[in-house]
Amino acid sequence: MPEHTAASPTSGEQPEVWASTLALKPARLDRPRDVPTPKSVDEVTRWAGSENLRSTELVYAPVFWVLLPLAAIGFLIHQTITDPTGTGWSITINGESRDSWPAWVPWLAWIGVSVWLLIAVGVLLLRLSVLRDLRAENEWNFEHGVAHSIHRASVDYDDGEASWATYIALDHRLDDPQAATIHGAFEQWLSQAGLPPSGSKPISSATLFGMQARGGYFILHLPVSTTAGETTEHKWLLITEPHENESDVIVTPVPVSKRLQKIRRKLHRKAERRSES
Repeated sequence: MPEHTAASPTSGEQPEVWASTLALKPARLDRPRDVPTPKSVDEVTRWAGSENLRSTELVYAPVFWVLLPLAAIGFLIHQTITDPTGTGWSITINGESRDSWPAWVPWLAWIGVSVWLLIAVGVLLLRLSVLRDLRAENEWNFEHGVAHSIHRASVDYDDGEASWATYIALDHRLDDPQAATIHGAFEQWLSQAGLPPSGSKPISSATLFGMQARGGYFILHLPVSTTAGETTEHKWLLITEPHENESDVIVTPVPVSKRLQKIRRKLHRKAERRSES
């Protein structure tokens, strides 16, 4: 495996790599042709959440933590009505048995549950605001995202503790010779410069080789479930150029064919129900 280099892989163009790749005339790539085109913002939203626990993290988990203190408040209300002194409980405080609650216990319980509820509601509101921002991002992806086919790079990342496959993404609008040249240029660059540091963002071919090579990305971390050394089932990524005030491209995994069809059937049924109501 190539050694890591100290220089940044995006510190400047490398036209010599592009020129030498053109001279080699790389062989034609086997590229998928079933280009996925998102039909709605809702579909892109489902794509973005298909490989992670976004819904659980942003909605279900915060709601669950709000319900817990509400249940505790319901219990406290019930206890206040049915057993306000706690005589129905076996109470031991500081090793001494008591037949009723000390006066400060109910107040302490109410304060603790109230603080818990306030924190849980605050977290829920924060997560919902993040969800709104993601909705705007998904709208941008729907309007500007371009499908890129995924191709396994010849080099796996290995930092001594973990290893995984790396990939090259190619714009589906590229003709076959240009796609093969971009892929070959990335491979030659990897063989000469080595892999970028762990945590690197997708690196565009235009950044490395000049605007004549635009249309490709080297991806160190594929945003789907995969294991280094195995071929991923995913064939496509939706890659979106960033807003003017942002620097990173947005990479959205396109679900595998079966899951993609399942998502579309669900959204179709949902749309039918809306039209009937």
